[in-house]
Amino acid sequence: MAGISSLTDRGAVLKAMAEYDRVGRDAFLSQYGFGRAKWWYLLHQRKQYDSKAIVGAAIGHQTGRPLTANDFSGGEGSVVRKLRALDFKVIRLGISEASSRLPEEVPSTFPEGNRTTIVVNRAERSAAARLACIDAHGVSCTVCGMAFEGTYGREFADLIHVHHLTPLAGRSKPLDVDPEADLRPVCPNCHAAIHYGGENRSIEHVRKCLTKLRRPAV
Repeated sequence: MAGISSLTDRGAVLKAMAEYDRVGRDAFLSQYGFGRAKWWYLLHQRKQYDSKAIVGAAIGHQTGRPLTANDFSGGEGSVVRKLRALDFKVIRLGISEASSRLPEEVPSTFPEGNRTTIVVNRAERSAAARLACIDAHGVSCTVCGMAFEGTYGREFADLIHVHHLTPLAGRSKPLDVDPEADLRPVCPNCHAAIHYGGENRSIEHVRKCLTKLRRPAV
């Protein structure tokens, strides 16, 4: 049986994602014998995919014999490495704010149109929105510019918070969120500075404070 190392065709991964989109998440996972991903998600064109299931299906598209969940292990050392080697973006969902879990009512894909929107309520930091924000803006802090991978290494590449420019606190009704327009990646320190003392300071204000202190004395 072909193993994960046999996956060399990027096009096979694209075919697996197209199939995922066509049949839907639950049907796709059931067909190939996978559960929902807990940590690692493949991010492509504003859509998120269960990374291990996509790899198993992609091997089927390439070799004619797909792999099931029991045929290989997932995680950073296998599935993530393979997908990144094929030039795909993979994000670890678990390294985020505690409330960044994917609620059942949030779809795994975003609708097409002029605006990319999903719905979150006042208590949720939607995982789908987080992934879309990272896809649009990257994983460097919008305030200070720090990227965890460059400072701490690959293990911490996705350790970034996502800041709502319009706070969710105090809202009782669902809020349409455009991840590209309404969300920004910020490091934990800058996120704390934005909200210090119960405030919601602008990114520009905190950036100016930081720049002023960094400016060399004359």
